[in-house]
Amino acid sequence: MNNKIFHFLENSLINKKLVTDEVVYTLGNGKLEGIYNDQMIFSNLVKTENGFKFNMTALTHELIYNLDEKGVRTTIAKDYTGTSVFCYELAMRKSTNHLTGYMHCVSTTVLNQTMEAVVYGIFDVIFDGKELSWQENQLLYRDNPIGEDKYKPVAFDSKVRIYLDNGKVVYEYLPILWDVNPRTLEKRLSKDDYPPYISKEV
Repeated sequence: MNNKIFHFLENSLINKKLVTDEVVYTLGNGKLEGIYNDQMIFSNLVKTENGFKFNMTALTHELIYNLDEKGVRTTIAKDYTGTSVFCYELAMRKSTNHLTGYMHCVSTTVLNQTMEAVVYGIFDVIFDGKELSWQENQLLYRDNPIGEDKYKPVAFDSKVRIYLDNGKVVYEYLPILWDVNPRTLEKRLSKDDYPPYISKEV
């Protein structure tokens, strides 16, 4: 399984340029509106003793606006535009014959970023020969803006799917946002909702 997934990534994803269409979302009970798009490239695929690792570089353009009482954008509350490098590392567990691993941010130029010291566990890795998917589960919590210099503790979980469409690779990211109690780490589904992020090879 390791070799099959490695070759799928090597042939279908690595060094391919992907573009994410513009995504619009709301935060802070409708007081903020975010606009996001990016360009991504996956690189540095390397075999390890029991698995593999690779990097994802994302050039993001993300602005979060304050909204007035009529829902009209006013001033920019947050600017998360920049370039970030993420590392994925997975290994086969001999006890279960399943791949698990983690992902974290290696470096970023984003000012006031919220990804420092944030780690995602990767599990439920499935490959059927044509499509690769997995789930990501965030450890602990991270910050999410709710207003001017105001944040709340949240966790992003997600489902990821990589497949080919007419010979072009598609990277599908389906986020699930949770509000987190920082004392008990109890998660509750957030009222803020993020749409799917669909990135396509150009």
